[in-house]
Amino acid sequence: MPRVVHPQQVNIVKLKHEENEKTLKGKRVYHTTRYVITESPTGSSIYEVKTVGKSLIRTISSAILLSDEEETLTIDCPNLDPTQKIEVIKTTIKHLKKNTRSVIFKSKFEHIGITLFEPKNTRVGIIDVVPPPARLEYQALNAKKQKLVRKDTKFQINTIDILKEIPKTSQPVIFPCKATTRRKFLFLDVDSEKIASLKEPTLVVGCPVTFETVKELNPRIQMKKIDICPAHYARKDTTANDFYIVRCCRASIQGVQIYSPRNKRIIALEWEPTIENFLDAIYLGTLLKKHPEYPHF
Repeated sequence: MPRVVHPQQVNIVKLKHEENEKTLKGKRVYHTTRYVITESPTGSSIYEVKTVGKSLIRTISSAILLSDEEETLTIDCPNLDPTQKIEVIKTTIKHLKKNTRSVIFKSKFEHIGITLFEPKNTRVGIIDVVPPPARLEYQALNAKKQKLVRKDTKFQINTIDILKEIPKTSQPVIFPCKATTRRKFLFLDVDSEKIASLKEPTLVVGCPVTFETVKELNPRIQMKKIDICPAHYARKDTTANDFYIVRCCRASIQGVQIYSPRNKRIIALEWEPTIENFLDAIYLGTLLKKHPEYPHF
């Protein structure tokens, strides 16, 4: 779910005042359209849409409201390059009002894009683990430093040293990836041949993906498991947060993952998330709070 929507994904539809998202269904839009700005005599609203069809022109099959007329702001930025996402956020965030959730920006080359923001007083739980380095903690502090989130957005950061979770043992210990551990481990990403030939009982530190991979490499291995998946820690966390952001091996394989969307709301990113990935996850978390069925609508 992008924080900054590229102009190519935006379409403008003019509606009468009494029309709404139900009226969008059946309207025809260009095939790249994922977001629709509706313009009525009283203001603009923003919807995310799904389309059907195989040609350049598609038909809207469903839509969800992202911001109504009270929550949508329009600004002119004739020198702003819409492809420079961080610069777009820094420019548009300065114009936010109390209830603003979306900013429509008219940019260079007469392109029209959208920046999507979390609501005021959003509380984000960050569950990170070390080793490897705590990338999410870094991106949370980076987002605050660069003023890429609202001033009142709060990050509750919990960085867990997973080495403290591993008991001393004479058995071989498999760790998910090469890291500075100061202990003699087998690392799944560099020692796969050794792991495949293990015959003695082994302690495997990781997540369900780690356990599945070890079993695939060595079907007869006797495993004792220690689950250090950040999503596992997030499920047990009792802090009052609107949602959680973690890193996850499954996300590295399959892309962004959404866990427990109707209650705990955990967004899992890959292990090397960029600042854009992190900001997108914040917006996705706020969207799930309002639309727990997302991305199905």
